[in-house]
Amino acid sequence: MTEVKQDMKTAPQEERETIISYDRQTETWHIYTDEPKHARKYEKYVTHPQRKGYNSAGQLIMLEGDIDNGKVSIIKKWKLTDEQRKKQSKALQKARISQRASIRTEGSDIN
Repeated sequence: MTEVKQDMKTAPQEERETIISYDRQTETWHIYTDEPKHARKYEKYVTHPQRKGYNSAGQLIMLEGDIDNGKVSIIKKWKLTDEQRKKQSKALQKARISQRASIRTEGSDIN
């Protein structure tokens, strides 16, 4: 059963934490976070939360529970050079133009 707390106050930024731990016996990942950004991000992976907290506006600000059938991995942030950034921007722009063209073509085939 999920314990739901309403009208919680968001923790000060310097006190917020996210703890993700692994239980080897049950092979289960467990998460506790009072960082609103992380609570929203991981909510979809916790199908049976133990605790959830919402602020007065109804926004999720705290989450605790097991990550169901999941795997946790951490990756390093990418640091792109200006040249790499420009190359990716051009590729994305080309893909968007191509997608728009194919949508227009599909729409014109309708009788």
